[in-house]
Amino acid sequence: MQEITSLGLCELADAIRQGRISSCEAVTACLERIDAWQPRINAFVAVDREGALASARHADRSLAEGRILGPLHGVPLAHKDMFARTGRTASCGSRIFSGEVAKETATVLERLDSAGAVEIGTLNMTELAGSDTPGEEPLGACHNPWNTQRFNPGSSYGPAAALAARLIFGSLGSCTGGSIRIPAAVCGVTGLKPTCGRVSRHGALTRSWSLDTIGPMARTARDVARLLGCIGGFDARDPASSDEPVPDYEQGLSTRLAGIRFAVQRRFWSVVDPDVADALACFQEILAREGAAIRPADLPDGHLLWDLASVLSDCETATVFGRDLRERGDEITEANRNQLQRGNFIPAPRYLEALALRGRHLREFCERVFADADVLLTPALPLPSPAIEKMRDERFADEFNRSRVINIYTRPFNYLGLPALSVPCGFTADGMPVACQLVGRPFDEATLLAVAHAYQGLTDWHHRSPQI
Repeated sequence: MQEITSLGLCELADAIRQGRISSCEAVTACLERIDAWQPRINAFVAVDREGALASARHADRSLAEGRILGPLHGVPLAHKDMFARTGRTASCGSRIFSGEVAKETATVLERLDSAGAVEIGTLNMTELAGSDTPGEEPLGACHNPWNTQRFNPGSSYGPAAALAARLIFGSLGSCTGGSIRIPAAVCGVTGLKPTCGRVSRHGALTRSWSLDTIGPMARTARDVARLLGCIGGFDARDPASSDEPVPDYEQGLSTRLAGIRFAVQRRFWSVVDPDVADALACFQEILAREGAAIRPADLPDGHLLWDLASVLSDCETATVFGRDLRERGDEITEANRNQLQRGNFIPAPRYLEALALRGRHLREFCERVFADADVLLTPALPLPSPAIEKMRDERFADEFNRSRVINIYTRPFNYLGLPALSVPCGFTADGMPVACQLVGRPFDEATLLAVAHAYQGLTDWHHRSPQI
C-alpha cells in the first residue's frame, strides 16, 4: 500500500488505466495512510470512506467495461473545505457555516467529477481562509508533517500537509495573498496560483473578489498540469472567468530549459534566510547548466504592490463578512474578527485608487520584467516558518506578521493577477522544505509548469517525504 501512495497523480492515473492498480486499491491505501497520519497532523476535516469506496468501485467497473471516465479516472483527491457540493456543508474553517447545506456544486468540483476523480474527503483550512493564530483554530491546528512543532502558515495548509504526508494525490486550494504557494513551500509540494480568471470561482468561498484565485496543488509539476487542464476554462456562472483558450498543459511539458530567459531579482524585497538563498542559487545553477539565460533584474517596489493588495483585501473581506461580523461575530476568533474589521477604517477613495491602479501596475511590471525574460524567479517564502511556541507570543507574532515576510513574495502577484508557481528546491539545515517561486506573463502557466517539470526531472526534492 505504501508503494501506491508513493506514486504521483499521473503515475497512479496511468497505472489504473492500464489495470496494474485498481481505484479501490488506491483509495484503500490512502485510507490506511490517513488513519496513521491524521492524529498527528489533523489534515482532514472529514473522510468519506463509504462514498470514496463506492466511487472507486464505479471507476473499476467502468474500466472493466471499457469506459474511461476521464484523465483522473479513479484517482483519490481531497480539497480545502470551502467548495460547495450539493447536500453537503462546507465549514470554510469556521463555526458560522456549520448549518449551511449547499444547493449546488462548485464548478471546479463538477469538472473534477467529469474527469473521473474520486473525492475522499475535505481538508483543514484556516478560519474563513484568513490568518491563523496557533491555539485558536476552530477546526484544530493542521500541523506540518515535516515538523509538527513548526508554524504551518497559509490557509490551504490542509491540502499541503495531506499531499506531503502522501495521504492524497492532488488537491484544490485557494489563494488571496499566498495561501497556495506558502503552505506548498513549507510542506515541500508544488502549488500553482493561476492567472486571475483562468479557473472558475463559482461555488467557492469568497473572501476578496479582486484577489481570490482557485488553484491546484500536487507533488509534481506534471500532476499540477493535469489538474489545471481539468479545471481551467470559461464558466458562465463566474463573471470574472476568462474565455482565454486552455492549452494542453501536459503536452507543453516537453519544452526544454535551453533558451528560456529568466529574470532574477537583483535586490530582495526582504531579508532572505541563507538556506533559502543557497537553494535559490543552486536552482539558478541548474537552469544555467541546461542552457537557460539568466539576468539580474530590478523589480518594481514589492512593498507598494503588497500595500495595494492589502487595501483591496481588507476592504473586500470587511464587505463580504460584514453581516457575519454584526450577527455572529462572537463565533469568529478574536484575531480574525480584528482582521475582518480593518477594511471598515480604510477610506473609500483609497480602495478605489488601489483598484484603479491595478491595470497600470500590471502593464508596467510586465514591460519592465518580461520585455526580455520569460520567467521571473524569486523565493516563495524568504524565511523558514518559526516554531509554534514563538507564534504564541503576541509580541513576536505581531512583529512577524507586520514584517510582511510571510507573503511579501506572494501577495503582490495576487494584486497583479499573474500566474505563480511554488516549486520545492531544497531543505534547510534543520530539515524543513525550501521552495522557489516562478512567475509568468498572464495566462502563461504552461511555461512555468514546463520549467518546473524540467527542473524536477533533474532533482529529487519533490520525491522526498516526511516519516511518521
